[in-house]
Amino acid sequence: MDKKTNALGETSVISDAHKDSDSNLSCGILKDGTRFFYPETMSVVQSLTSFKTWNSFGTLVWLASVVAIGSTWLLYLMGALPVWYFCVQFAFWRIVYNLGIGYILHKQSNSSFFVRIYHSAMRRYPFLRSLLEESVVFTKGKYKVSEFPDVFNAWMLFRQLENVVLSSDLISYIVLSMVCWEKISPWCPLDMLCFFIGLGSILFSLRCKIEAHRVVGDFAWYWGDFFFLLDRKLVFEGIFQMFPHPMYTVGYTFMYGIPLMAKSYTLFYMSVFGHLSQLAFLALVENPHIDRTYSQIVEISEEDKQRDAILYGEGYLKPKEMITLLNFNIFRASDLLLALVIFYLFLCIFLPIPPYAFVIHALFWRVFHNGFLGYLLREESEKRWFSKQYESQKIAFRNWKRIYNASVTITSIAYCLCAYKLFQWEMPLFSSGESRVFIIVVGILLIGINVYVSLNVFEAIGSFGYFYGDFFIREVSPRINYSGIYRYLNNPDTILGISAYYGVAFISGSWVVFLLAIFSHVCVIAFDHFVELPHMKKHYEDQLRKRGGFHAELLRKVDTTKTECKKCVQSLQVKLASSKEICDDMVKG
Repeated sequence: MDKKTNALGETSVISDAHKDSDSNLSCGILKDGTRFFYPETMSVVQSLTSFKTWNSFGTLVWLASVVAIGSTWLLYLMGALPVWYFCVQFAFWRIVYNLGIGYILHKQSNSSFFVRIYHSAMRRYPFLRSLLEESVVFTKGKYKVSEFPDVFNAWMLFRQLENVVLSSDLISYIVLSMVCWEKISPWCPLDMLCFFIGLGSILFSLRCKIEAHRVVGDFAWYWGDFFFLLDRKLVFEGIFQMFPHPMYTVGYTFMYGIPLMAKSYTLFYMSVFGHLSQLAFLALVENPHIDRTYSQIVEISEEDKQRDAILYGEGYLKPKEMITLLNFNIFRASDLLLALVIFYLFLCIFLPIPPYAFVIHALFWRVFHNGFLGYLLREESEKRWFSKQYESQKIAFRNWKRIYNASVTITSIAYCLCAYKLFQWEMPLFSSGESRVFIIVVGILLIGINVYVSLNVFEAIGSFGYFYGDFFIREVSPRINYSGIYRYLNNPDTILGISAYYGVAFISGSWVVFLLAIFSHVCVIAFDHFVELPHMKKHYEDQLRKRGGFHAELLRKVDTTKTECKKCVQSLQVKLASSKEICDDMVKG
């Protein structure tokens, strides 16, 4: 046996039974480097389906909270509770989850906050020790507090708390869905379409969460790395190759499908609140912890040093170069001129200019941006035509950056002004006030997706990639970066980077603006096909990959499914042949 004294003055014993029960057990690693044997814990599904857990104190508390929340639906049927109560109930548990659990995890990550709470609770209330031992059930063996370090025991206590909160959050949403549910007509095609879309979203979300749990395991599912680490490498496969943070992104698809099934705008808005809260939890709690815990200090290579010397030493990239309207400098002529142009554009709203003029204006800038600037980039890639118009490459690139940034900004503003001028409240199929607000919220969500994609693209490629620096600066060795959002998609800005245009079109309620969004998307795709792709093939050659992570994993799953289907067919054919032989023998006999 290995003995270790914990912070409570107790002797923590790592028994040989735990060591010998499974030779493949992982080791837990504390912050001071101490290692301990990590037992095989139970997942959520195992906890609910295993007879071993049904009489544990933790499971009983868990089930009691679920029954208590579920019973409120019966009170609603009796007319004792209004709909707003269930909205408040879901909001309460979502806040407890994202704000309460989020605060605990944030403090635990920074200062071992929950471990200190565990120490204090065990000193003041010794009976909690036996309650904890009764609540925790391992797949193999029996849980004893004395056999594990305090950090592990604190995590076990946290898991009991988390089980109650997460299950209550889910049940409160299910009850809210049942309360908001409106009658579905099996003879109405639209109702049935919404029903099957919603059902598909539930199955898809369930599949994503099961696949994510399979990849990250029970340890990451319960945020174990906020307490200690395992001697395992981070593995990102399966669903993690297709979507970023699948448990928090596509894993919440059901929250948009169920409101369709229920035909409830109230449920939709509560779902949006729930999902945005979860994304805030991801951004403010999980991502900072992941960056702190798993970021590695990598020594800069000679190639990177040469690259930085060319880009920054020669002044090709200025830290304060304006990007859209960021880093605006009133004393820089190009920035001031762009600000004046934008000012005059907004003044046009108050002038008696016909709406079709705004449409023509938006079309002109889209053609200018993707057509004319695309032509300049293509000529620069093939003949260095743009650079030849200036005294040096440095001056050429500096002017290109300002032309490109002005074009991006004015093109977007021209489109938004057109949408504002053509705004209409009534839309086909969405004439009521509730449905119109719904469409506006969907438009805002699409704009949010575009902002997220654009920020992640810029984070991955930086200023050099944003301004197409590799078209101009040939001294920098060609290198493709497939990190960040590019791990999932080859061209995320082409696929999702135009979603804001569709969002603005939804908000405007004009089919003309929607057609403009489609035209803009076609122009972006054409720009990628005729300008970017030929340049990439020419200068990056074998660095190019054929498929992004999403496409590659999807094809792999299709191939796996085909193989499994072939095996099933072959097995069925063998069984049918065997049955036929038996029947023939019986007939002959």
